[in-house]
Amino acid sequence: MIKKIMIAVDDSLHSKNAVRYVTRLSSRLESLNYVLFNAQPMVSQFLVDEAKKNAKSQRELKAVMERNAIKSQKLLDNFRLLMLQEGVDESRIQTVTKPRNLDIGKDIIEYAQAGRFDALVIGRRGISSVQELFMGSVSSNITQNSNIIPVWIIGGDIAPAKFLVAVDGSEYSLRAIDHLAFALSDAVGISLTFLHVRPKLKDYCEVDFEATQAETLEDLIRKGDKACIDNFYTIALKKLNEFDLGEDRIQTRTVTGLANIGAAILKEVQTGSYDTVVMGRSGVNKSFFTGSVTNTVLNKISKGAVWLVP
Repeated sequence: MIKKIMIAVDDSLHSKNAVRYVTRLSSRLESLNYVLFNAQPMVSQFLVDEAKKNAKSQRELKAVMERNAIKSQKLLDNFRLLMLQEGVDESRIQTVTKPRNLDIGKDIIEYAQAGRFDALVIGRRGISSVQELFMGSVSSNITQNSNIIPVWIIGGDIAPAKFLVAVDGSEYSLRAIDHLAFALSDAVGISLTFLHVRPKLKDYCEVDFEATQAETLEDLIRKGDKACIDNFYTIALKKLNEFDLGEDRIQTRTVTGLANIGAAILKEVQTGSYDTVVMGRSGVNKSFFTGSVTNTVLNKISKGAVWLVP
């Protein structure tokens, strides 16, 4: 089953890390095809307006656009060469360069959706490694607005081998598993762990209940959550079997939340040395994997990949 992966690149180290990540994943899969995409620099609106007035400005505009296209194609050719050197067959790599419009993030998303790619891969931009890592504006724009295509956000020079799938029993988690199963259906040497963080009362409601009320509600939440996640795993394993990812290849872990669900996921990533986290954009009643949780995971994993599935 052929999978189409789009890698949006620029001339940064972050893009190089993203290309390395998918290239290393390719060594474990036989069915990945890639499109390297680069949006050319935006042409000055002044030059565009002037080009409408006289032939000289038209020639200048054409020359600028030609230089941009050549520079962009050279960048893509360098990344293509990197993939070839790592053993990716040249028939599986395409390059696409397009003039940039007003919003580069929107350009990338629109091309990914028009091409019906199975995933969009981007590098993560950040500040110093000794501080919390925050995504750059383009990366953040794409993760917030890609509501159809799963986005893989790559931070650091890593090799994909050990995957942690954060699940909460929701339809969104099932979508994440469906994407994972499809993407890794013929993978070898991949470790998969499902992580479920037991919810607490505060994950549903911020009201400060009395101790007796809170204890009763916490008990109800635990019982409901167990029934939900047990049923979820039954459905998820059936889906995995459809892609030849049997139960024998899956480990499951259930932990109690710490300060919040995002913190619990981060602790598990650190203690288990996972290189890739897979999660749905939202969760049960859109309360578990809301922006705060996904932002916590995205912003605080300084070296690792996050697959965010809408």
